[in-house]
Amino acid sequence: MSKKALALFAAFAAAHPLTAFAGEATADPRLGAEVDRLCFARDIRNFRTIDKEDDAVLLERGVNDWYKATLSGACNFNQLRFAQSVAIDERPRGGCITRGDVLVFSDSAFGDFRFPNATRCIIAEIYRWDPQAVAPEADRDEAPAAEIDD
Repeated sequence: MSKKALALFAAFAAAHPLTAFAGEATADPRLGAEVDRLCFARDIRNFRTIDKEDDAVLLERGVNDWYKATLSGACNFNQLRFAQSVAIDERPRGGCITRGDVLVFSDSAFGDFRFPNATRCIIAEIYRWDPQAVAPEADRDEAPAAEIDD
């Protein structure tokens, strides 16, 4: 890129303040601290998608003990919302998950994790999740996928 083009781009960005905030997201009060690892006694107790949010899923470790895992790979909301079961890749009976581990989601309620019934997603981050916290204004009209009732 030439110096002239770079100067024009910088001038455009300065003149349009919205570009400065394009990467910032509104803080979600349900999102807690990032954790290095998440361990399960046997299996992932439950999971849910977050309505209209790609590359993320909620995982339940114990009763009302929820975590948000951000994912990479072919893991969009429209694909994961129909998943019926989840497993930790290479650990069919529980264990701990960390960044870089793989979750496998199946469209089968019976846990058929073979292609083409399965979607593999790499874990990018794991955060604590408080379902009782008030959702941001934009999320309040969501379907109950991200709302967890007792």
